[in-house]
This record gives sequence, C-alpha cells and structure tokens, in this order.
Amino acid sequence: MIVNFEIEDNYAINYQGRHIDLHNNFELVSIRNFNNQINIEFIQSKGDWIDEKELKGLLFEFKGISFKHEQDGEIGSVDRQILGELTYFPSDMRYVNDSIVPQKSPTDHDDIIFFFENGYLIRINCEEIEVKIDR
Repeated sequence: MIVNFEIEDNYAINYQGRHIDLHNNFELVSIRNFNNQINIEFIQSKGDWIDEKELKGLLFEFKGISFKHEQDGEIGSVDRQILGELTYFPSDMRYVNDSIVPQKSPTDHDDIIFFFENGYLIRINCEEIEVKIDR
C-alpha cells in the first residue's frame, strides 16, 4: 500500500510535516464508492478550540480497492462523524476489528481501519491512499 501520510498517535495524521488531528478538529462528511475507488471526506469541526489556521477539510482517496468491510455502529448517533481511532492492521487478521496497532506506515499486507465514536468502522485494503487537503 502506497500512502502520502503517516498515522500519528492513532487519532491524527502527519501530512507533509503538518499534524492533522482528525479526532478533535474534523468530522466525517461522506464516504463515496465509485470505479474501484473510495473517497472518505472530512470537514473542519465547529468549535472555539479549532485553530483559525486549521485546514477546511481533507479527503482520503483509496485507489485499487481489493477489500472493504463496514460495521454499523449505534444507529442515529452523531458520533458517527467523529473519528475515534485510525490504524493499520494485518490483512490476515480480518476477524479482528476491535484493536489498534501503533504503526505510522503500512506494510504490504495491511488494511487501514477507521474507528468512529459510535462504533461504526470501515476497513479497506487497496493499492494506494492519497490524502488531499482543502486549505
């Protein structure tokens, strides 16, 4: 898996030297599937703790999808928009969907898992993940 970011502390990413706190400063807007690609989009949260220099949003673009698994969380919860944790996890352990690994970069045999506060998760294996930012 080729990526243009690193995972930091399982709740943030490092993109071009910039720490992006996905848990505290962003909310999930959409997950779109098309042409063997998935886009997961986040926008800046509303709150007085958000730095005025924070990004307006960011997009995770997954290319060459070979595996996707979604698990529902608590229905109707607004916490589906808040990322809890983010992790790379071995693809040969797809029966485990409740653990994290403190790992910055993926190995060739990893999936990426997004855990949201309401229990919703999405697990993806692909050839490439590209983060694009909206300043």
